[in-house]
Amino acid sequence: MKRLIYVLCAGLLFVGTTESCKKTEVGTIDKNDHQAPGPVSNAQVENLNGAAKITYSLPKDRDLLYIRAEYTNKQGLVRETKASRYLDNLTLEGFGDTDVYEARLYAVDKSENESVPLVVKVQPKTPPFELVHDQLAAKAAFGGLDVSYQNQTESDLAIVILTNDKLGNFVPIRTLNTKSKTGSFGARDLQAVETRFGLVVRDRWGNLSDTTYVTLTPLYEVRLDRTKMVDANINKTDAKNYPGNEVKYLFDGDVSNNTAYHTIDPVSMPQWFTFDMGQKAKLSRLAWFMRPGWFYALHNPRKVEIWGSNNPADDGSFTNWVLLATHEQIKPSGLPPGQNSNADNEAALLGETVTIPIDAPAVRYIRFKTLRNWSDGVYVNFTELALWGNPQ
Repeated sequence: MKRLIYVLCAGLLFVGTTESCKKTEVGTIDKNDHQAPGPVSNAQVENLNGAAKITYSLPKDRDLLYIRAEYTNKQGLVRETKASRYLDNLTLEGFGDTDVYEARLYAVDKSENESVPLVVKVQPKTPPFELVHDQLAAKAAFGGLDVSYQNQTESDLAIVILTNDKLGNFVPIRTLNTKSKTGSFGARDLQAVETRFGLVVRDRWGNLSDTTYVTLTPLYEVRLDRTKMVDANINKTDAKNYPGNEVKYLFDGDVSNNTAYHTIDPVSMPQWFTFDMGQKAKLSRLAWFMRPGWFYALHNPRKVEIWGSNNPADDGSFTNWVLLATHEQIKPSGLPPGQNSNADNEAALLGETVTIPIDAPAVRYIRFKTLRNWSDGVYVNFTELALWGNPQ
């Protein structure tokens, strides 16, 4: 009996020892391993805008973990990137110019031993922030200026508008963070006096373009009095609302979820509502505010038309109406609905602005027509509307 117990214990000890050995074998770090892996070889460089893609041959070491590449920028900072042992290429990013740089590639094993570096020369093409900066176009707009841009590489960039504050300091007044291929944005609420502006583009590594200076005179505008705005009561074709979610709540000054506009069944797209501004005005822009917690999602408008009239037809038709603007909301990040970046949230809090062309006629009545919402559904729901222009 004692012999049987001894044999069983010995067997258990053997199994435990075997399992322990297996765990040591698959561990990521072996403190006794001081043998560096072989170097990376046969590097080939493809220079990109602000970046360099390097393709290479991997060493044969079985414990190879990853490849690390680095370079030192003009400010003395070391930028690096890593690639899995299953890849034969990596891309170094963040270059701020088109000079020649030395990139150093290291093979790293599971014990963090590094090979001798393979040094390759790279010469990136013009960085995206410079490409965007060179194509910026600014023009005077109501209450400020509009800046249009082209971002063909769809890089993550910040476009900054600067001007003098009340103390004479040249400071940023509006920053757009975007990855969009093309677009425009602007600064508003400025006086209609000749003003010097600066335009700068920055990338996510802190590289900064030169400043382009433009002198423009913003066109006169004021925010129109929301207390004069009322539902026009053209109910023959306007969408119906849930009780407590009527058009009037778009002009109560509350952008929270406490009050909102919300259509009711049965509805379909497109759908619209009509309101009286209480005065005739040459509109410069309109902004709608999405429901907090539902930015770029659900029933918030996505693609709209803005119509104007001075003598709307009694039957609710579009007779005597003129199309002022067509607009589609674009998320700065480009992320799918339900995934919002800081830039998305910041833009949402500012309101979605529809710019009205300068040659649009002065009108008193507005029809807000939704062609599509963010859920491809049939409801329309948002919290507030604001309008600017020159009252007649």
